[in-house]
Amino acid sequence: MVLRADDELRHPSTDLPEWRESMWYCFQMPEYEMGGAIYYSYMPNAPKPSASYSVYLTKGWQREPNKLLYQFVKEVPIPDAEWSDLKVDGKLHYKRIDPLKRWNITFDDGDRLALDFDIDIFGGNWHYIDNTYETPKYLAGDRYHRPYAAKGELRLDGKTYKIDMTGDSDHSWGPRRWEPLYKSKYIAGQCGRDWAFHAFEGVALDGGVFPYGFVYDGKRMTPITNLEICPDYDRDGIQRGIVMNIVDANARLSRVEGKCFTSAPTERETVWNNDCYFNFEVDGGAHKGSGILSFFWNRDYYRKILKRS
Repeated sequence: MVLRADDELRHPSTDLPEWRESMWYCFQMPEYEMGGAIYYSYMPNAPKPSASYSVYLTKGWQREPNKLLYQFVKEVPIPDAEWSDLKVDGKLHYKRIDPLKRWNITFDDGDRLALDFDIDIFGGNWHYIDNTYETPKYLAGDRYHRPYAAKGELRLDGKTYKIDMTGDSDHSWGPRRWEPLYKSKYIAGQCGRDWAFHAFEGVALDGGVFPYGFVYDGKRMTPITNLEICPDYDRDGIQRGIVMNIVDANARLSRVEGKCFTSAPTERETVWNNDCYFNFEVDGGAHKGSGILSFFWNRDYYRKILKRS
């Protein structure tokens, strides 16, 4: 599917209570042992219609849940502005510079954190309709991912970090049902601008597992047709490394092997969400890069994994 410039913007909603729209930028900075994410979403049909946004940073190997280096979360009224120039709460600003190619994101909480990222979408836009298998309905009606490179500056607690990094972004709209996501693995990585991948694996109610996502070879995106994920867990059940075999529609096998350099375990009432950022090699060193391992599980599933690890 060829993404249109308008697909980057705000979409009309249906009347379904679960309808929501969101955009997410995760990023990793191995040289600082840091990773993080910027997230914005709104739910126009909730009992109390609202938007929410969040920014977080993690540093080093954090084992204790909910102990991030930095976290900002806030619920606000839904802004009326179009997403091409979206200002949220006077703190977060998304500015489209060149449709489907370049964005600028700034955030300033007026206290601890300020950032300014110039986003370059180098690999194209992967709409989930192009997956080998039909997109799960619980993920939202429409969803696309894209690898990006970013330069800029981040200032935290008076210390300034020069930014030259990569990350993964997604934009989705439609009904989102969270419970089926409770056995999911979301993984993405970039090797500079030369190679990238995004992979999602969820467990269906009948136990079936289907792979979703793409491999970018420096020229084009190709759908994943088969996926083997073998994580390595520490004693707390946090993923600390991974081996993956990725097969794409061109019958190419890519072996990804990586170790995590920072973690962000978060605990909620019924859910564990472990975001870990990792360095990896492809095919024994043909490409080297970094990315995210994000495992979103309910407590029962998490306990089963912990017993086996």
